[in-house]
Amino acid sequence: MIIRCLVFLVFLSSSAVALAQGPNQPRADEIKVFHECLQKGGLVFTNRVQCIGKVFEHCAMKLQDQTSMGMRECYSRETALWEKMISNSEKELRRNENKATKTELVESTRNWKAFRNNACNIPFAMNPKGTLAPVLGMECFNRITALWALQLSEFATPLGD
Repeated sequence: MIIRCLVFLVFLSSSAVALAQGPNQPRADEIKVFHECLQKGGLVFTNRVQCIGKVFEHCAMKLQDQTSMGMRECYSRETALWEKMISNSEKELRRNENKATKTELVESTRNWKAFRNNACNIPFAMNPKGTLAPVLGMECFNRITALWALQLSEFATPLGD
């Protein structure tokens, strides 16, 4: 009886960890790939742009089946890392800048989100019933999010600081 309880508790704890991580949450090895690439790129924007898609590639190489669902999960994991970078840069900019800068930050954030959401709906409009449209949409979403993350990061950490 005690063994059954222990097995059940182990099952519950491992299930909780799996649920907490979720399919769209970046894994430790993916986070490492992301940060190593950015560190290698240094402060040079064009070098850091080369990091876009690296986590996706790393994730996709490990997929058991190359389904569109798996590919979308890989893009979601990378996008989560870029979104965290955006959040960190926005916090830094709000903390260090004047009211005019904060106003511009709010406005530009609203505009880039609208652009991203509209632009990345194009694959769905072109092929609403296709299985490739969600993958192309997620790829677009990831790329535009990454570019904004890199730009904000550059604003938050200007050269010479």
